[in-house]
Amino acid sequence: MKKSFDTLPWHDAVLLRISVDRTNAGEKDEVCLEIAWSEDFSEKVVFKNCYAAHLYMNFGVICEEQILNAYVDEKDAELHNIRKKWADVAVNLDALQCFRIETSSTASVMRIYAKDFETRR
Repeated sequence: MKKSFDTLPWHDAVLLRISVDRTNAGEKDEVCLEIAWSEDFSEKVVFKNCYAAHLYMNFGVICEEQILNAYVDEKDAELHNIRKKWADVAVNLDALQCFRIETSSTASVMRIYAKDFETRR
């Protein structure tokens, strides 16, 4: 059964690592977040078919990067801009979503524009 992004146990989960995979650029553009859901369980949340990522990260705070909230932001203005830009060259991105992650530790905000995501161990 496919997991819903909004219903994952985001609140107080810890962001451990962010990586970008463009080894096959344009064919496989992925952003991967390694998340600790609890002290003894972590997995990767992999955003697939990415078209953009805006990572507004604040560093220098000595603490874990705890997540406050994460959800699909259907009203994100940049999402509509990306869709429009690609529509101008005949690429339909109706399936594109804005995955928004906000942290409580550093007030960081990450917006990942991708068609889909999956969780991996």
